[in-house]
Amino acid sequence: MITALTPGITHTPTRVVDLRRVEQELSALRQTGMVNGMPVLRACTLTLVVLCEPGQDPTDLASLIAEIVASNPARVILIAAHEPNADPWIEARISLYRDANSGAARNVGEEIDFYPRGAQYASLPSAVLGLRVSGLPLVLYWRGQPDLEDHLFRALVGECDQIVFDSAHFTARAERVNHTITRLRLEYPRVSFGDVNWQRIRPWREFVAQFFDDPGCLIYLDTLVRVEIEYSVGIGGNSSAAVLLMAWLASSLGWRAAPGSYERAGADRMARFESRTYESEQAREIQVLIHVREQPDCIPGELTGIRLECAGEPPSAIFQVKRAVGGFVDFQELSINRHVERCSALLMPAESSVVTGELDASRHDRNYHRALELLDTLVSGSTVLAL
Repeated sequence: MITALTPGITHTPTRVVDLRRVEQELSALRQTGMVNGMPVLRACTLTLVVLCEPGQDPTDLASLIAEIVASNPARVILIAAHEPNADPWIEARISLYRDANSGAARNVGEEIDFYPRGAQYASLPSAVLGLRVSGLPLVLYWRGQPDLEDHLFRALVGECDQIVFDSAHFTARAERVNHTITRLRLEYPRVSFGDVNWQRIRPWREFVAQFFDDPGCLIYLDTLVRVEIEYSVGIGGNSSAAVLLMAWLASSLGWRAAPGSYERAGADRMARFESRTYESEQAREIQVLIHVREQPDCIPGELTGIRLECAGEPPSAIFQVKRAVGGFVDFQELSINRHVERCSALLMPAESSVVTGELDASRHDRNYHRALELLDTLVSGSTVLAL
């Protein structure tokens, strides 16, 4: 039975096919379901390889894939977690995503599901690369904790045009994996690396930037002395979003990491940065604290607040955003000239939005990579983390 997913997108039932006949079976499937006697058009802009999280079945991602291919038509190869102790075998299933929004029906997604078992996992790279659409970008989306020594990853990394991680799903420390991504960027300069969590924190980056849209507030950027970032742990959450927000703020303002200042205590983090203005020969120190503040309606790892404290001349000021229950944020601005409090809706992007945001972004997001480089400098100079 054909299933309707996102508006206008339908998904055909998955069916098992012989691995050696995947291409032929997909071709035959595309030719079925003619509309008004006319063949259904085919659209494809990339090959997207998705590595599922442990325990996740590719069928669980049907709604996500439908939303992605609605704007980025693709051949999608979904790979279930490897079952190393099973008898050697690779089961292959195929299906299609069809879009009727434009009036003329189009196949916008071709899905191939792989279920690797036992020693047959070693042959998976050749199967994946043999089914990529020639002449189109190859993108790898690793949803779970990346194993950078994995046989499949090592075989694909040099072939990809873009590799996208999701640090919200990391089980290792966010700093450690981001350090490894920095290393990969040096090893594979042709490949574009990204993190969908960077897109996920975009609303918070915009919240902070809005405080300084008023030219009269720009002077406070030179008097920042303390930053507090809060996030919710939940079940399975991590500090990645908070760490990325810290790195974005520090790199955007040109701060330098104080060597050996990074400390980790359980879920909390502390770092020190230095900033030098033209008017002063002495560097100003900025302390950044990251700690947990739970919210009952937050997803694991979601940001729950940021507070910027300024001191010196002009007089001190505070800029603060706090997550409120019900999908709202409370803003507070306290300075010599202003005392502003307001509430606004928090529009957190869906997973499909952050993934397509990475797919549609320019090949090298300079802001992300500057933040990543500063973070790498910060933690590499610390003796707290075993990198």
